[in-house]
Amino acid sequence: MAKKFSNLELLMLIFDKLDLLQENPFKYAIEKLGKDRYGNPMFSIEVTGDIRIIYSIDSKNCIVFILEIGSHKDVYGRG
Repeated sequence: MAKKFSNLELLMLIFDKLDLLQENPFKYAIEKLGKDRYGNPMFSIEVTGDIRIIYSIDSKNCIVFILEIGSHKDVYGRG
C-alpha cells in the first residue's frame, strides 16, 4: 500500500531532493531520459514511490534545470 503524505510533508521531501540536486546533480543521474530541447541530458530523481523530479544538466554553464515535478504517470505518461 502506498504511503500518504500531507502537502507539507510532500513539499519538504521535494525541497530535500532539490537540495541534493543542488549539491551534486550527477550523483543522482542514474538513468538518462534523453535530451531536453537544448541538447542537455535529462534525468529523473525519485521523491516518493510515485513522485518524480525530471531535470536536465547544462554542465558547461553549471546549471540544473528542473523541468517537471509530478506523479510518475504525469511525468512519463505523455505520448
